[in-house]
Amino acid sequence: MRTNLTGFALTVGMGLIVVLLGFGILSMAGLVGFSASEALAGQAAPATESGSPGAGKGDKAVLASAVTKPASPAEAQAIAAGDALFKANCTQCHAVNEKVVGPALAGITKRRPAAWVVSWVHNPAKVIASGDDYAVKLFEENGKQQMPSFAQLSEKDVKSILAWIEAQEGRAAYAPGNTVAVN
Repeated sequence: MRTNLTGFALTVGMGLIVVLLGFGILSMAGLVGFSASEALAGQAAPATESGSPGAGKGDKAVLASAVTKPASPAEAQAIAAGDALFKANCTQCHAVNEKVVGPALAGITKRRPAAWVVSWVHNPAKVIASGDDYAVKLFEENGKQQMPSFAQLSEKDVKSILAWIEAQEGRAAYAPGNTVAVN
């Protein structure tokens, strides 16, 4: 029996490439991925102050941010709910770390209190009409394109979205050529 090892190796190699490309596409679409705990489960040792040999100074920050877990099960539940709510209501116009139609939402809880964000989400036109400086600035900076009202979202829903945004801050969206930057 005669075998062609080169042909076999090329076939296997091409199969692996197809699988990796498929995973990459599904990962970019947010349909598959690994959680921080899964990714770190294979790590032999935790990061040290000096980082691993040959690692850059930023490596410790990346690993430390990846291991940060919610403080409580209730917070984890709020983040999960916020993820679903964000995907259902916000992704058409917003991303966490980049401007889409509306502004990037990273740091919103540092710029505005949660109560302001809740009132903004429920009725942005009313907040703009009140003369709120920040609301007017947002309106002007976004081509006077007004965000629609989401009055159906409860205060708890909006705060869950904020919890999810805070959990995502500093994580760059994956795109070809992007490097992942974590606080």
